[in-house]
Amino acid sequence: MLNPIITQRRHFIVYLLSFAIIFLFHFIILTFFFGYPMGVAFADAAVYTVLMFFLGIGTWYIVQHLTLSEQKYHLVLADHLVAGAVVVLLWLFGGYFVLSTIFQNKAGYIDFLNQTIPWRFVYGFLLYAVIVMVYYLISYYRDYHEKLMQENQLKQAIQESELNLLKSQINPHFLFNSLNSINALMITDTDKAREMIVELSEFLRYTVRGNENEQISLREELENIDRYLGIEKIRFGNRLVIEKELEEVCLDRKIPNMILQPLYENAIKHGLNESTDQVTVTTTCRAENEWLRISISNNFTPGSISKKGKGIGIANVQKRLMLHFHRTDLVNIEKTGNYFTIHLTIPVLT
Repeated sequence: MLNPIITQRRHFIVYLLSFAIIFLFHFIILTFFFGYPMGVAFADAAVYTVLMFFLGIGTWYIVQHLTLSEQKYHLVLADHLVAGAVVVLLWLFGGYFVLSTIFQNKAGYIDFLNQTIPWRFVYGFLLYAVIVMVYYLISYYRDYHEKLMQENQLKQAIQESELNLLKSQINPHFLFNSLNSINALMITDTDKAREMIVELSEFLRYTVRGNENEQISLREELENIDRYLGIEKIRFGNRLVIEKELEEVCLDRKIPNMILQPLYENAIKHGLNESTDQVTVTTTCRAENEWLRISISNNFTPGSISKKGKGIGIANVQKRLMLHFHRTDLVNIEKTGNYFTIHLTIPVLT
């Protein structure tokens, strides 16, 4: 990990201001409490403050070597006592050498230097301890921030995997039904079977391209649905009636791709597969402020749905909307008489 003081401007400014305050206190104490001339007090404060300034920067590398997560606390403390003593002695006698050279003719000040060595040692050790604690706090914050980022990336990767898995459940489900339909038509009507294969090919080509984009407009989604319904129209003929009541503003709103496909499969499955009556699949959409409200309804033969439950298609849509928007109330099911309706409430995507 790089030194935060010399690699980040904000940290360097705070560090510099902190030592400016230390220098000021040092200068004031020597001037006003010990009565030394301002020149002597300034030199004493400047030499010791500048030395600790640079030694403090180097202390970062000691902290990096003595990480709390890799060693026992009492061993780290013992190592810091030794390292701190070395740093403080360098600081103490480095300053002593410089100041005694500068003020070699001032016997009174040299005596003062000699007498205050124990106090300066304690003072220097306190500075070292504060610097070490600040460095550990910075390291802890960086580690915590990196772990949060890694956790978020992992959650995002898991969510994307879940979405891809849910989308991948759609095509095999639909493909299975379509191939069964083609198989049935191969016996009774080979021309329609061939037409259905072509439609299926176009649909699958679109869905492969669609999987590359997580969001598409409702217009594109419905164009894809029309391909699917075209396949089913070949299979069921006039028994399948498609109606749409869409506000124009809805068509350009973004929705998760392939989100409607399972609902139409559900309508076909429970409406047409289990009945010989004509089934009308109606799609309505209206835009309300920040919401897109889509409803897909179909009539059915009473009793057919209660036997099957809501199936994998609707559960798939609920799960995908929950992963996208972190809400569980975006899918509502309504059964009135012989009409089954699924209401989707989709927040506006930008």
